[in-house]
Amino acid sequence: MGFKKIKYNTGEGLVKIKIEDSTGARQESWTIMMSDLKQWSNMMCKKYGINNDKKDRDRDLDWAM
Repeated sequence: MGFKKIKYNTGEGLVKIKIEDSTGARQESWTIMMSDLKQWSNMMCKKYGINNDKKDRDRDLDWAM
């Protein structure tokens, strides 16, 4: 897995993500570069068993893509 090194003052945004369970306890905490967000999302879908296929999505939300 190869995320970019965090670099400040480059003009690219940073994304900070905190994942909690149902009790509010922190499970994971991530800070990644904005350009790595899609790669991170795909990794989390695989890790948590979330189906991320485009053909299974609701067409009402196509504008959000």
